[in-house]
Amino acid sequence: SDAAGIPIAWTPAAANTPDAQLVEDTLAILDARGFEVEIETAHLDRGYDSVAIRDLFTETGIDAHIVHRARHVRGRKYGSRARNKIPLGRRWKIERANSWLSNFGQLRRNTDRLPIQREAALDLAITFVITVKLIKWRDRYGNTTFKPAY
Repeated sequence: SDAAGIPIAWTPAAANTPDAQLVEDTLAILDARGFEVEIETAHLDRGYDSVAIRDLFTETGIDAHIVHRARHVRGRKYGSRARNKIPLGRRWKIERANSWLSNFGQLRRNTDRLPIQREAALDLAITFVITVKLIKWRDRYGNTTFKPAY
């Protein structure tokens, strides 16, 4: 997703597929859509921290900024006996986009057998998400004095 959380490239896969295995396909989709040139930095979590992923981003010219969550606070480890809660901070924009997509029941309980059917359902859901984001953007930043002629 972009900085506003709008999905710009996606790769449908099984639920048990690690995200790091989908990076190459997603970058190919970004390149085909012309977005790869505009992207300067990709913010990734530690699941993407591998030599292969770093090399892939270096080849494409995108700076891969991999964030590691702190495991210690004030010298104490977090565990089952710790009284303090794990500090989660702000939610990542892509996780918010994934949450929006989980609101579509067809995507949660997909029974289609053909990959093209699953991809079509995902594309439709993303179209709805993008449309809602654009309408909200228009209402917030658009010209509020404009009145249609009809």
